[in-house]
Amino acid sequence: MTPIQSPHLLLRPLDEEHFYVVNCAYPNSLRILTKPQYNILSAIDGQTDTTEISNRLSVRPDRLDAYLKMLSATEIVRFDTDFSLPQKPEVPKSLNFWIHTTNRCNLSCSYCYISTLHTPGGMSKETKQQLLRKLIETVTKRGIRYIKFRLAGGEPLTQFKSWKSFIPQAKEALKALGCKLDIAFITNLTILTDEIIAFSKEHNISYGVSLDGLGQTNDASRKLRNGGGSFEKVHQNIRALVSHGLPLSVNTVVNNLNLEGLPDLTRYLVALDVPFRYSIVKGEAIDAEKLEKYLSESYTIMEKAIQTGWSFSSRHQFCDLKLNELGFQTCASGFSGGAIYIDGTLNYCHVHAGDASQPAHSIFEDDLDLVDMIQQGSHYEDIKSKDCSLCKYKSVCTSGCPIYRVNGKDPQCSLYHTFIPRIYELQARERLKLLRDYGMM
Repeated sequence: MTPIQSPHLLLRPLDEEHFYVVNCAYPNSLRILTKPQYNILSAIDGQTDTTEISNRLSVRPDRLDAYLKMLSATEIVRFDTDFSLPQKPEVPKSLNFWIHTTNRCNLSCSYCYISTLHTPGGMSKETKQQLLRKLIETVTKRGIRYIKFRLAGGEPLTQFKSWKSFIPQAKEALKALGCKLDIAFITNLTILTDEIIAFSKEHNISYGVSLDGLGQTNDASRKLRNGGGSFEKVHQNIRALVSHGLPLSVNTVVNNLNLEGLPDLTRYLVALDVPFRYSIVKGEAIDAEKLEKYLSESYTIMEKAIQTGWSFSSRHQFCDLKLNELGFQTCASGFSGGAIYIDGTLNYCHVHAGDASQPAHSIFEDDLDLVDMIQQGSHYEDIKSKDCSLCKYKSVCTSGCPIYRVNGKDPQCSLYHTFIPRIYELQARERLKLLRDYGMM
């Protein structure tokens, strides 16, 4: 038999004796290799059969066969060219909605994309009840077993009291149909009360928190409407969520105003030991040289933290990259989700909230369920560059956000080619440390 390496293989050294390999088109395929294992994989050229490899490297045939069988489980190698790629399911098994709860916000962030920000209006009780009716209709018809709501805005916690009664009602109604509803607040976290904390604990609500840096670095782009800074209040409230054991993740929009503060923010978030994501600002230029410099410094900080036991793989995400689970598209939009505006309009993406020029359905339409609306709505997800179809990282990057692609690809494509291997390397270093700690290396 002649083994063949995956065309999506990434094979890199960690030190003189250890290497990592990952099939960038197969989920959770990262492996640590010893030098002899690396030599075997390097000898696979698609031309040489196992007998010749066994003889050349003086490896017993039965051990070579067992090793190749192990690698084939995640398609690092195959004995044919039938390598798989993540496939789009025929029907969604879960739904994921961004809910634009309000146009009101107590911040004036420099990069905010909401066209209707600071105009009056939150989602009415009538609209919420119609949304619940549509959810029940869709779950009953489609057999959906899981739904995720991201309550956003504006600032959703300004609307807490109006959602306090709806959330338990919706959870109970869907639970009776065998469907779980998870809720997350996408918030600037300048508002947090004991009542909100108690409610969140009771109903297992998680938080996506925006934070762009420490002190004045954050406040340069995330100011209160009165011109004051927001960092101190957000810092205080993050610590409150952590102390109460509420799940949260921090999202940082990396832009020219906070680039230099990224290493300090990294130290802060590592010390807090909360999940965090670095997202590059959309729709505006960013200094590419500084971006690479300060990201590199930040990943060096994370590498050092790994050696003290910090869990990199479960604590950090870069943009929309899917390094382990991989994907057939960047987000749920156009397949299993979308954005629901305060008036019940269902858009492809929350970037389109309040934009009347974008074609959209309404949850008040009687003849369509939510999946029908998604399927019959706008579709940007498959507009991808030919370059992307040939790229080994296409299932990791999925061409980036469909709304902000340039000529069918993410504007940060070249940056991803630099940092995808780096992130896999840090996952591998974390794995290697654990193996050593347990005496397995």
